[in-house]
Amino acid sequence: MIIETAELSLNQKAAIEELLGYALSERETISLRTLPREKSAEQKAAAANLVKFLAAKRRPRPGVSDEELEAAILEALRSERPRYTPMQ
Repeated sequence: MIIETAELSLNQKAAIEELLGYALSERETISLRTLPREKSAEQKAAAANLVKFLAAKRRPRPGVSDEELEAAILEALRSERPRYTPMQ
């Protein structure tokens, strides 16, 4: 959600300024975004099991080692979720 500061009510502007810790100018644009909640241990385990199942079913890729494939998958995961750490 993108909001121009000039479109905010005085109460909305005051609340946002309190959260940010500084006064907003009338020319500023504010962007709000929600982030998904952290997954439970059960959800993480189910996802890991699904990844293992799909990995077992994948077709071999000529010229690409398992290590290269795993590195590419890890890179893609970390580009979307920078704090991602593989489950052991």
